[in-house]
Formats: sequence, structure tokens, C-alpha cells
Amino acid sequence: MTRPPESPDSKRFATLQARAALAGISLHRIEGDLTPVVYIATRWALTRELRGLDAMEQWLDRVMGLTE
Repeated sequence: MTRPPESPDSKRFATLQARAALAGISLHRIEGDLTPVVYIATRWALTRELRGLDAMEQWLDRVMGLTE
């Protein structure tokens, strides 16, 4: 059984997901057949929708105190 190759985006998402987990944040990737991919960050009862990996990375940097 052969697995499809992972895209650079899926590896980048996995890295961001691991970074977020260290801060107690869950990151989710939601994709539909006819809609663009949406990323959701959750912690406790708070959620944040992010459009794209760049937006997710910038938001995560701010939340973790890496940028102002």
C-alpha cells in the first residue's frame, strides 16, 4: 500500500500545530469540496479563524510573544 506524498503545506501545518500544542492551543484544518481551506485555532472556549498558513504563523508568533 502506497501513501500519497505529503505536500510542503501539510508539513508546515504539522509544524505549526506542534508549536501551538506547546502553548495549549489546538489548530485544525477544515476543507470542503467547494470552499477554500480554513484554519481554526482553539484554546479553552476561544476560537480564531485564520485564512492561510502565513496568517496562522503570524498569529501564533504574536500569541506566543515572539513578535509585537
